[in-house]
Amino acid sequence: MPTALIVEDEPEANKLLGMLLKLRGYQSTAAFSGAEALSYLKDNTPDVVFLDLMLPDLNGYEVCRAIKASRTDCLTPVVIVTARVATESRIESFRAGADDFVSKPYTPDQIFLALKQAEDFRGRTGRPVIEDVAPLAELDDGETLRKLAQLHNLVLGRTPLGADAVERMNRAIEGVRATIDRWATDRPCSESATLRYELTPTQLALVIGGQLDWLDEERSGGAEAVLDAARDGFDEVFLDRDQTRLTLIKTWA
Repeated sequence: MPTALIVEDEPEANKLLGMLLKLRGYQSTAAFSGAEALSYLKDNTPDVVFLDLMLPDLNGYEVCRAIKASRTDCLTPVVIVTARVATESRIESFRAGADDFVSKPYTPDQIFLALKQAEDFRGRTGRPVIEDVAPLAELDDGETLRKLAQLHNLVLGRTPLGADAVERMNRAIEGVRATIDRWATDRPCSESATLRYELTPTQLALVIGGQLDWLDEERSGGAEAVLDAARDGFDEVFLDRDQTRLTLIKTWA
């Protein structure tokens, strides 16, 4: 039977969510504070965590970051469930590493959809080759940040790379994303860049395609500065302007 951890300090809200999960065959455990949740996770690995942002001790962002910083727990899907409906809360949740975001009051279908997406992600994490694509110009709903957070979690959880190496890769990717985002903000009608990745047992390959004019963005120091920053996190960096493609490769075997 799949298991879920519900981190919600309101007993009735915690119970209601548990009843909905039971309808989908889940056995749930209730935690009423961030500390209680993190204590539970030291000895247990649920299939999914439903996490409120407003807790009596730690806030939900802190709990989410702690989960996603752990090599043991980083692949556990975290669904933020909160009354904070502002766009900033959604984006900050994905910055903290969350896999999904559901606003209160929610409908049962929203919870069931979040469960389905969590199950799909768990299924992907067990494949020998994992592929996905993400937009690299920020969207209002935080989809770019969500996809990049999942990539970070996959690398931490699926590879032997140390935390420092993973963080260098993350900084390199974030530098590229920020450069593209600045460039696209000034040119709202321009073709957007996309990132495709393939994670295998021996390497991670990222291919950034589409518009490459962002490489010459002056505030980033131009193409060479961007490429040098990418080399700090990746073993190989290939730029093919004819094919409008930038490829970054990190190996560990």
